[in-house]
Amino acid sequence: MMIKLITIILIILLVFILYRNHRQSQQSLRTPYMHPSAHKPLIVLVIDSLMDLPLQETVSLGQAPALHFLQKKGEYYPKVVSSFPTMSVSIDSTLLTGTPPNQHHIYGLSYYHPSEKRVVNFGTGARESLKFGVRTVLQDSLQHYNQHYLSSRVSTIHEDYPEDTASINALLYRGNQSLDLYAPWLAQFLGLMPKKIPARVPALFSFGVFARLAKASKPKHLWSRYGLNDRFARMELISLIKQKQLPAFSIVYLPQNDDAVHAKGPQEIKGIKKVDKELQAILEAFGSWDDALQKANFIIMGDSGQTHMIPNHKSAYIDLRTLLQTYKIMPIAQQSPQPSDQLILCVNERMAYIYILDQQVSLAEIVSHLQKEERIDIIAWRQEERIHVTNHLNTQVQYQAKGKYCDEYDQTWEIEGDLTLLDIHVVNQNQLTYGEYPDVLSRLAGVMDNYTPMIVMTAAAGYELVGEASPTHVGGSHGSLHYMDSYVPMIVTGHLPPPPKLRLIDFKAWWLSLYKTNDD
Repeated sequence: MMIKLITIILIILLVFILYRNHRQSQQSLRTPYMHPSAHKPLIVLVIDSLMDLPLQETVSLGQAPALHFLQKKGEYYPKVVSSFPTMSVSIDSTLLTGTPPNQHHIYGLSYYHPSEKRVVNFGTGARESLKFGVRTVLQDSLQHYNQHYLSSRVSTIHEDYPEDTASINALLYRGNQSLDLYAPWLAQFLGLMPKKIPARVPALFSFGVFARLAKASKPKHLWSRYGLNDRFARMELISLIKQKQLPAFSIVYLPQNDDAVHAKGPQEIKGIKKVDKELQAILEAFGSWDDALQKANFIIMGDSGQTHMIPNHKSAYIDLRTLLQTYKIMPIAQQSPQPSDQLILCVNERMAYIYILDQQVSLAEIVSHLQKEERIDIIAWRQEERIHVTNHLNTQVQYQAKGKYCDEYDQTWEIEGDLTLLDIHVVNQNQLTYGEYPDVLSRLAGVMDNYTPMIVMTAAAGYELVGEASPTHVGGSHGSLHYMDSYVPMIVTGHLPPPPKLRLIDFKAWWLSLYKTNDD
């Protein structure tokens, strides 16, 4: 009962924060945008957890007419490789910067920040957020993600695009324009947020009730994610269309399909049917669906897939605390380690990081504990330049960049060991092809650094990793390197040149190249 009461109070406080920020930010945000691009607008719509098979099923049943229309009129790519870990903030950071986590520095929803010596948590789940500290989670996700934790050494599509851009409900939005957000007095009084929150945003910026583009764009009610929903995103995009203010590049995030898939599993099509209705309204805003394709180019894409959780709920969850119970694991409420802490667990659904703080604890002994669990799929760590990978069968692979083997993405590697561990095959003597784990060598290398001894692990298909207060899912889950978590579909209209590589990490460069070719 107390937890429910606290949750209600926190929801009310968050409503105050977001509503007041919206009201006070409108004056600084509302610079008239009267010069739309001479280029044909490119609109990127990201549908959370959109996957090929349920998309094709929904289309075949006649229950996704807008997606069917766009697919028919455009090019369809069923297997685009997401980033790793396949979690929202790390995916968006890779998508919009064109760099891996060890360059943009966003390693997932939860990870250890070595220079600050604390765990960063962007909101993995309600229970974990309450234990970790709601104030800290709010500050990390709403205040620090875009402005502090995303590396200043990388740039976003909004910062590099030749013209003004639009961002609607995207988690990552860092741009070239300054905007001060102001927390309400109640949030200031309770110490939840500072009074003034400086931000860097694109020219056209919308983030729920945090910042609106049109007065008519309102959440259906206060409990509908405070505007961070498909309906609000659709209304904001339509306001740009109706006012003829579409810039050359817009990215729009449609999050709600993810909820349906987490609850019911990857076969669930209810979320696709709902988002299709929003797409229908967007197309109709141009006058007709055919007019929409004449006036704009569209990219409709997923961000990650999800894997079916096995029906037996109890055995579906791998409790890392049980496997590592002989060690002192830092409590999540503590946030920063104490001298007695030996390990830090940062769990991201179907993948996790284990950070080793105690110099007397070796990587090898932690790996040996993890190998006792058959439900763990891949265990990996880095020593100097080489990445080591193993599993519960003690199968071994070692690799590093720049070698005699070349993969399908023109990356070269030096690799040895039993390649069946990663379902990699060698053809024509030195060509590598990937199977169950798309682009696994690059994606796994992309989360490795040398700051703190660390182990990266993923769960086998059907299972989820858990730690203290971790969220659990009964339908679908993601986070891992497996193809079910990693492949997403994409529809591209307008006869645009295809991406050179079908990977999200390559899309920023592709979108920039399209600027030169997308006006008719």
